[in-house]
Amino acid sequence: MPFHFEWYDESKRAIRYTAAGDWNWKDYHQAVRASAFSLTAVDHPVDSVIDLRASTRPSLPAGAPAHVRSFGRVTGARLTGRAAVIGLPAGEAEGLGLSPERTLSTRDGFSVFVDTDAELEQLLAEWAADPPAS
Repeated sequence: MPFHFEWYDESKRAIRYTAAGDWNWKDYHQAVRASAFSLTAVDHPVDSVIDLRASTRPSLPAGAPAHVRSFGRVTGARLTGRAAVIGLPAGEAEGLGLSPERTLSTRDGFSVFVDTDAELEQLLAEWAADPPAS
């Protein structure tokens, strides 16, 4: 499967959507829909991690500016609307409308684009310390 999902760690405070090989937006959205069943198994807010590092694509699929906005969408009752994105292909950020802080606001959330595992871990720790109001 070109995109799959799994809990980020044992705390189940974040769910990771991982690209593998040559994928498209349909693959990503299918994984998000399928993950809805896993989200019902927890009773706390869940952040999203979109990991593009195992992708073999040199660039994002067509329509990236619109689809990337869905990373921070609240598609399930447990999702916070906070998404961390790691592994964005080089040169892709310019066309996505990111802020200088490498964030992208969405209708009901936002995405933060990070470059390293250390940045990702720090961001998730900050979010875990500041859960959204229920």
